[in-house]
Order: sequence, then C-alpha cells, then structure tokens
Amino acid sequence: MRGALIVFLALAVAGCLGPPCVNTVLEEKPSPDGERNIIVFSRDCGATTGFSTQGTILKRGQQLPNQAGNTFVIDHGGAKVAWESKGVLLVVFERGARIFKQEPAVAGVTVEYRSE
Repeated sequence: MRGALIVFLALAVAGCLGPPCVNTVLEEKPSPDGERNIIVFSRDCGATTGFSTQGTILKRGQQLPNQAGNTFVIDHGGAKVAWESKGVLLVVFERGARIFKQEPAVAGVTVEYRSE
C-alpha cells in the first residue's frame, strides 16, 4: 500500500511540472561572414502559455538550446530577419506583434528593429 502511495504521489508531482518547452525552427540564416546564425523559432511551453516567435543569435556550429530566445521574443505575429552586414541584423516584426524581449545587441551583433 505504501509503495502504491509513493508511486501515485510521484506521478502527481510529475504531472504538475507540465510538459517541457519545445522549440521548432522556422528559419535559419548565416551572417555574411558565416561566423554566426540567426535562428527564428516557435516556442511552445504547453497549454498554459501560447506559442511565441523567438530569435537567437548563435556562433557557427552551435545548436539551438531548449530555452527562450536571446535576441527577441514576440507573440501575435511573425518576424522576418535579414543580415545588413556581418555585424548588423535587421528584424522586422509584423504589425500588431506584442514584443516581450528586444535586445539591442547580442554576441557582438547590433540588432535593429522595425514593424511593418
């Protein structure tokens, strides 16, 4: 009986932790010098949060970690990205997107933002 109670409690606690977040890559663009990548992805953390569109700048060869974007985080819209030069990235948000994170510089890259 005691063993069954322990198993039940363990399952109940695990169920409260919720599902892990899942990142789905939407777009990946290397910088002009090939040293960095901007990865735009959709992040889903389960039923209690909606999908969000996020961006992460990584050094060449790095894999996208299962964490929030280091460059931008938005919802209610998408984002287009383009390298202006090896050290400047342009991010264009869809009009109406809610912006939660918008870093001006990441990993030596200046990030410029616009809405369209």
